[in-house]
Amino acid sequence: MHPTQRTRRAFLSLTTLSIASLGLTGCSLLGESAPGGGGQTAPQEEMDAVDGARTLVVYFSVPETDDPEGMTQDEENSTHVVDGKVYGNTQYVAKLIAEGLGADQFRIETAEDLPLDHDTLIDLAIDWQDSDARPELAAQIPDPDSYDTIIVGYPIWEYDMPMPLYTFFEQHDFADKGVYIFTTHDVSGISGTLETVTEMQPDADVSENTFDISRSDMDDSEARVTEWLDTLG
Repeated sequence: MHPTQRTRRAFLSLTTLSIASLGLTGCSLLGESAPGGGGQTAPQEEMDAVDGARTLVVYFSVPETDDPEGMTQDEENSTHVVDGKVYGNTQYVAKLIAEGLGADQFRIETAEDLPLDHDTLIDLAIDWQDSDARPELAAQIPDPDSYDTIIVGYPIWEYDMPMPLYTFFEQHDFADKGVYIFTTHDVSGISGTLETVTEMQPDADVSENTFDISRSDMDDSEARVTEWLDTLG
């Protein structure tokens, strides 16, 4: 193992231990504090009202378990449990957004199953970033022309989007569509990914009206999502 990688892994493990007393958030266990974070929603931007019937909510989420009983701290950090059902945090926020708008959903999944062991998943996420990988996806959006608005959600992993999101944005052209993003995280907010998405989708109307939520605020996710959806028109 390269010394730099070993240092990053050690730092990540220590960070995870230091936040063990916090609440929940989907897969954002792999994200650390970053300058400018704090779970705030960006100011509303003037855009056309979102038509839920023409909107697709896309998300990437890796809950580390689907069993609500006897979770480890790492598993709790990656999930949100509602009525005995386990959701990844990003998955749950996507569900709330889709239900609030009456929109369709699409889950970004990799062609190969991802490890659910916490340390193994951390190592994979870091290796992907170190190699600037583009993991193969299981599928693309079946009929993107059916939608005028794409809302994309993901956890923050190592201050960035998970690398499958790079694959996703490179494989889809959202020209002339409205694009919104939302993230789940520890305390790292959007972590500069709005700029990345804007650069990767130069012909799309990428909104500055973003939504993010920290693991410690997941119990308030329904109210927080509702408040954000009210800004979409």
